[in-house]
Amino acid sequence: MFEFLQRGLPIKRWGTKWSLWPVHLVTACCGVELAHAYACGYDAERLGSLNYGICRQTNLIIVEGAITRKMARVLKMTWEQMPNPKFVVVMGACGIKGGIFWNSYHMVRPWEVVPVQYFIPGCPPTPEALLNAIVSLQKKIDGKEEVCRFEKFEIENVEGKVRRCPPLRKFVVENPAVVPNVERERDEFADFLEEVLNTKVYTIGEKTFYAFVDDLKSSAKSLKDTGFDHVKCVNVIDVPHEDEFVVEFTISSYSKFRDVLVTIAKRVDREDPKVDSLIEIFPSSDYMEREMHEFFGVEFVGNPWMGRNFLLDESTPKYPLRKDFKIEQESLLEERKFLQDFDDNPPEVPEDLVRDALSRDEFVLVVGPQHPGSGHMRLIVKLEGDVIREVIPDPGYVHRGVEKIAENRLYIQNIPLVERPCITDFANYDLCYVRAIENALKIDVPERAKFIRTILAELCRIGTHLYDAGILAVFLGHTTGFMWAFGLREFVCEALAMMTGARVTGSFIVPGGIRRDVSDETLRKVKRLISSMRERIGKFEKVFVKNPTVVARLRDVGVLDRDRAIELGLVGPFLRASNVEFDLRSVKKYEAYDEVDWDVVVGEEGDSYARLLVRVEEVNQSMRIVEQLIESIPKGEICCDLWCLSDVVLPLGEHVSMVEGSRGTIYMSIVSDGESNVPYRFRMVTPCWYILKGFMEACKGYRLADLQAIYGSFGYFPPEADR
Repeated sequence: MFEFLQRGLPIKRWGTKWSLWPVHLVTACCGVELAHAYACGYDAERLGSLNYGICRQTNLIIVEGAITRKMARVLKMTWEQMPNPKFVVVMGACGIKGGIFWNSYHMVRPWEVVPVQYFIPGCPPTPEALLNAIVSLQKKIDGKEEVCRFEKFEIENVEGKVRRCPPLRKFVVENPAVVPNVERERDEFADFLEEVLNTKVYTIGEKTFYAFVDDLKSSAKSLKDTGFDHVKCVNVIDVPHEDEFVVEFTISSYSKFRDVLVTIAKRVDREDPKVDSLIEIFPSSDYMEREMHEFFGVEFVGNPWMGRNFLLDESTPKYPLRKDFKIEQESLLEERKFLQDFDDNPPEVPEDLVRDALSRDEFVLVVGPQHPGSGHMRLIVKLEGDVIREVIPDPGYVHRGVEKIAENRLYIQNIPLVERPCITDFANYDLCYVRAIENALKIDVPERAKFIRTILAELCRIGTHLYDAGILAVFLGHTTGFMWAFGLREFVCEALAMMTGARVTGSFIVPGGIRRDVSDETLRKVKRLISSMRERIGKFEKVFVKNPTVVARLRDVGVLDRDRAIELGLVGPFLRASNVEFDLRSVKKYEAYDEVDWDVVVGEEGDSYARLLVRVEEVNQSMRIVEQLIESIPKGEICCDLWCLSDVVLPLGEHVSMVEGSRGTIYMSIVSDGESNVPYRFRMVTPCWYILKGFMEACKGYRLADLQAIYGSFGYFPPEADR
């Protein structure tokens, strides 16, 4: 490309230099900092770099971090449609050497898909680093080259063996005991559940119960008749040395038993694994059943999606979460090629979906993943005229295999990993994971550490809501709203950087407390930043939230009523916007939430505008919480000894944790064999995975022009859903 420009007239080089237009293709979580680079805080447009939605009018692809097998097809297809000269810049460690996901079963190397001109290190790189790469690319177009180059170095092999990294001891017991129903302090509610289920019920944690049952369907029906209304998790535990799977359905309630989790489980033969689907009783289990079918091969009889891929690419090895599927262990050298059996054919639409649409005099429209209003996913839309009859999600373009990788790393090493699905909300993800370990080991967290952890969680909530508001503004074509939201987010990024040293991905919360203390002077600066934000939030509401055009696009659009929201298992502000008062911060009162006054924000209409208003008011409530915590934070210790946690082994059994993330419930469970210092099974269900079913349902019956408005109102973040 550069030789082509050098042979041309100087005006050609000048025009290309000042017209580096990136195509709108969001590939992974580094896109968060890319958005900041093009917002008002950094303003990449002043360098002549302007985002465009149509690949045939662009000449630059910015690959934001990880490229999965599924996304690689889209990357190649997009690049091939762009005119020459064209350039590719790759952001982040994941795009360079795989980063924290280097040994995932779903990752590829971008430079084996398309030619790459520049790599930007970091996880994620800062907006300044991206701007520096654009300037370097401009200089190279001009015939100058001023870049930092990677230096190659050799690592000594000892007797032909690669030196392992990091030098922490990892030991895994062969043929371990897998007993998820280990009883702890018995709760009398277990006696009540035994009458309902007519079987032995174990208390495996605080208000958390477990029962093996013979008939999953009848047990689920009994729980529904008792007052339980949705499935919180579907999980499979592979026990190959006993030739069985343990299939779990964790069920909860938004009304009668708000703080209770009940897991009903069944052992099935590993050779022919079949269980009844629960979608007729609890529709919220649908996508989680599809997921477990794809990763383990368990057939959920009655779920019509069986036999299809949902998250994974067709080239991905089958059943990657089974124990007999091994991933490479960490090493300082990496010679493995990611693209063993990859082909670059574009993603296809299932033929039966097209035939079904044609038989109904409908037509099918594919939206994304290379689309200004699709994010990192594809939507298959069935239309009658311009009225949406059905939207079928095609997720998995950012599926990086968090659960499998976590089962191959020490507990302490998983803290940076679990926050990657949503780097804007890192504190809440860290908190959920760490609390599972603390509850298992009965670790008491110092009060000062609880206060700081809660401050971080609320700062992340503010930042995530502002991020979602900015993306909604883009989807509505309201550029000013985007600039305002991301300008306000810079206050949050600054506060997080002062407290943790990172704008995102802080990895600051650890079992027993936090990594280091945060000075009172720093906390006072954070409080001043919050005060400055408060002055500007009102202007943002006037410019964007109460803008007549925004109101007209969102009000009475994408309505989900209270009963349907509960039935589909919605979570967080999207559930509360449908008039369901449920917030784990209030229900569980974990960390320091019982030390402050705040209100649970609830909407009534259940439409797209209510979902926006609830989150805007939650920003105000979160600022109120942060200010109170800073004013009343106690002195004292902040952490236990981190070195003691490097070889930690959790007690035998299953350890469950839930917190209220920015977009809703974050659920994590760790199954420990009681001897290994890595999880036997790690399960994570994220807010966006919970809301995906409701998002699809909310589109039905509305106009095609409403699709992006409904999408943005749910704050759907594909990396969070895909994990």
